[in-house]
Amino acid sequence: MADEYLDHLLECPYCGTIRLRIPKNAEPSTPIKCDDCGRYLSTWDEIQTDFERQGGANGVFRLDKGRIQKLD
Repeated sequence: MADEYLDHLLECPYCGTIRLRIPKNAEPSTPIKCDDCGRYLSTWDEIQTDFERQGGANGVFRLDKGRIQKLD
């Protein structure tokens, strides 16, 4: 089960926030950047895989338009 906070590829290693800049028509190989500092994080496929691994696929978190919300 996921911890209270997300980390890994979802957290920017440069500024520490979890805000993703995701293009509307993102493909699996689309590069994803931090919305705060603009630095490269990973590909869209890798981000989604990491999100699911941390509980996103189990309904613990929701990823919508680059925003991550912990569900009760």
